[in-house]
Amino acid sequence: MKRRKKTASPNPYLIRPRIYLNADLIVGPGKVELLKAVRDTGSISAAARQLGMNYKRAWYLLDTLNKGFHQPVIEAAQGGRGGGGARLTALGETLITYYTAIEAACTAANRSHDRLTCNIALTKCVPLS
Repeated sequence: MKRRKKTASPNPYLIRPRIYLNADLIVGPGKVELLKAVRDTGSISAAARQLGMNYKRAWYLLDTLNKGFHQPVIEAAQGGRGGGGARLTALGETLITYYTAIEAACTAANRSHDRLTCNIALTKCVPLS
């Protein structure tokens, strides 16, 4: 299985929020990236390949989201000879939008407090531009 290469963040610290909606429903960067990949590819299997995970894992993550919310975040058509495919519902698109806004707010807070963070961590920091 092909894995994505991890690259160093340009920021000295990286905040990747995880939102705990209940004991069985956690939304974090991995699930949101998977939703974005499904939106871009129109397919669960293509999205899984793009992210370097197997289909079963991708399906499981999407299924936990679908079961955890009051309505589905993704709709999939059965594959096979005639095709298949998947698309995000309005809730899925909204989930991406809200998560992206939360992530941006965390990044902005990180930038505005980078000096304080560096002093607390006792590390040498490069100023952010």
